[in-house]
Amino acid sequence: MPRIIVQAVEGRTLEQKRHLVRAVTEGVVEAFDVAPETITIVIEEIRRDHIAKAGILAADRKAST
Repeated sequence: MPRIIVQAVEGRTLEQKRHLVRAVTEGVVEAFDVAPETITIVIEEIRRDHIAKAGILAADRKAST
C-alpha cells in the first residue's frame, strides 16, 4: 500500500491536482507493480509565508520577481 505525500506551494487548481494524482498513480503502478486501488496520495499545500530558501521567504521572493 504505497502512500505518496506531495508538498507544494498552495495555489494549484483542482484540475492541476487531478492531473498530478493521475500521473503519480500511473508511475507508482508501473514502478511498484501494484494496483491503483492500493495507492494513496496526499497533497499538502504550504503557504508561501511558511517556506524560505536561502534565508528569504517565498512570499518575499515572489514579490521581488
